[in-house]
Amino acid sequence: HARTPTPLPHARRSPRASAPLIQLHPPHERAHDSMVAFLPVFGSGKVAAAKVHPVVVFNICDSYIRRQETQERVIGTLLGSVGPDGVVDVRNSYAVPHNEQGGQVYVDVEFHRAMIELHQKVNPKESIVGWYSTGDGVVPTDALIHEFYAHECKVMGPVHVTLDVSFKDRNNLMRAWVGQSLTLGAGHGKAADAGAGASAAAKVSKQLTAEAAAEGGGAEAAGDEKAAEKAAAAAPPTAIHFQEIHLVKQFEEAERVGLALLSTPASDKISSEMEGLEATVGKLSAMLEQSSAYVQGVCDGKVPADAEIGRYLADTLAAVPRLTRDQFEKLFGDSIQDVLLVMYLSNITKMQLMLAEKLQTASLLI
Repeated sequence: HARTPTPLPHARRSPRASAPLIQLHPPHERAHDSMVAFLPVFGSGKVAAAKVHPVVVFNICDSYIRRQETQERVIGTLLGSVGPDGVVDVRNSYAVPHNEQGGQVYVDVEFHRAMIELHQKVNPKESIVGWYSTGDGVVPTDALIHEFYAHECKVMGPVHVTLDVSFKDRNNLMRAWVGQSLTLGAGHGKAADAGAGASAAAKVSKQLTAEAAAEGGGAEAAGDEKAAEKAAAAAPPTAIHFQEIHLVKQFEEAERVGLALLSTPASDKISSEMEGLEATVGKLSAMLEQSSAYVQGVCDGKVPADAEIGRYLADTLAAVPRLTRDQFEKLFGDSIQDVLLVMYLSNITKMQLMLAEKLQTASLLI
């Protein structure tokens, strides 16, 4: 168990004037602290599993490389959707500036809100599903950040994804967690209900205090604020109980091609279009030869027949249109002409932009 301050988000400006960060910390320290529990329980809670796409991994690694020298880790927001089966599909992410000092966390909430607004203009279907951080597992200060994202997620509780950038265990680099708020020090149900009621009353009182202060009731607002502080201090401490869930690395066809290219030793040299076409045609020819050899072996009785492979081959041949040689050459020629026309128009547009840039640069006063 790791002990950490009570995970209650509170808006307090960071002492650094250069970074408009908001501190995730309780307004008044209590005599007792909370703790965070780490239990490797799979598939517990409402979130059954999490699917992470490769672009999210690349975004996390890129934000870690671009971090400040004083930062030990980076955090960010996860975007995606939640399926009816409770599986969270994480499709995109972005880094959020933060600072950690002495067990206190400062997060740039304004930057986070601006980024989610821009992302939803492009992809309205993607919403906040959780947050990520670099490191091996969960650390005590994650409780404060997780409590903050619990208020940001509208559909379900947030998912916390960790990525071990030190590559200590290559078989377990990425892990997913879910958190649940617990009340500590309440041995019976009534005590727990009382603690929850006191906490809720404190939140309502603070909200009413803010409204009263906005309307001009200074003295009454100060009295209500003190009462809210006493109620919050009397409430039992809370904790975030982290549980590990199943993580699936989801790959689409286009992403799989990119990963295959990056995983090759010569990934620094990207092949041209002709080289890629030549490699694809060669691979297709080898597959056709292998299929033809298999069919010939089955017909000769050298290879045992497999009904499933036969159905796959029949479906593949049925998907190919039946064209004569002249029809295929005409169709191929038309497609080549369309490609050449698009290349010609794109080159004209590129040349026009270059000329406009040159003319604009020449007209500037030196």
